[in-house]
Amino acid sequence: MTTIRDNYLMAAKGGKPYWVPSFTDDCNMFFPDYWFWEDPETGTDFFNIKWTANDAGRMPLEGWHAMEHISQWRETVKFPDPSKLDWEGMTARAKAMGSPDKVNVGMLNTSGIFLIPVNMLGWVEALCAIHEEPEELETFICAITDFLCETMKYMGKYFHPDIVCTGDDVASANGPFVSKEVWDGMYRPYFRRVCDAIHSEGALAEFHCCGNCGWLIEEFLNAGADICQLPEPNKSLLEDKRRFGSRLVITGGWDRHGPGSMPDAPEEVVRQSVRDGIDTWGSDGALIFWDGGIVGSGEDANNKRRWVADELQKYGHTVYG
Repeated sequence: MTTIRDNYLMAAKGGKPYWVPSFTDDCNMFFPDYWFWEDPETGTDFFNIKWTANDAGRMPLEGWHAMEHISQWRETVKFPDPSKLDWEGMTARAKAMGSPDKVNVGMLNTSGIFLIPVNMLGWVEALCAIHEEPEELETFICAITDFLCETMKYMGKYFHPDIVCTGDDVASANGPFVSKEVWDGMYRPYFRRVCDAIHSEGALAEFHCCGNCGWLIEEFLNAGADICQLPEPNKSLLEDKRRFGSRLVITGGWDRHGPGSMPDAPEEVVRQSVRDGIDTWGSDGALIFWDGGIVGSGEDANNKRRWVADELQKYGHTVYG
């Protein structure tokens, strides 16, 4: 009998599963405790970033800078020591909340070597640092990478994930924030190190990025990403999907800006948007369906979540039959 985990991993490895897996419903999620750490006095995380929450998620608090210059990162950042985290306790809690039939997904990070300096400095200062202080910035990037790779060793040892998510919003709706030259020299080697660390623990590497990644898609694949978590479908991505086929495994597929996402969209329009997403992005099977996180807590958002999940079950369980 095919389990949810077996089916999910078929798609994750670029094959055609028995039904379309759901990122929302088919995973046991593991979050290390440092995701939730907050300084009791300042309310900041270990990067000294203050966060504010709204219906769309968390954003750095406007007007707050964790530091004023990239050279201050050493005295600002308080990296947790991975060897001193309660991995046995974290793993036990995750397993108690999960199901043995589901796929184990470890959440390593969502902000990474590009976005963390941006969140600490603000966009202007962080982007200027790429050109004005490249050596200092790269030293910080290396330190972030060292922390993620060391953490990965313990996650692999205790949680034994099937897939590990790492992420960095290095693109906007209009394309990548950095040039190919900057990516090659400043970011690609460290991104590859994180993917290599994930693979060394026997897990698949899933990379999250919002926006229109453009030429970065091929970079992600060549650097070791097995799955690309891309909640913003776009024309450029569709061209990449046609080019790479099942090599480009996508977590996503729902058009967050299409007719089904509009306020008070009728039920049938929302359901059709699910079918369209599966047909467009999952024809070869290499799709893990995700609505990208429908925002809001009102009746409209709740209806959309319910209709999307139900249609994924109905259509997603028949489309490959």
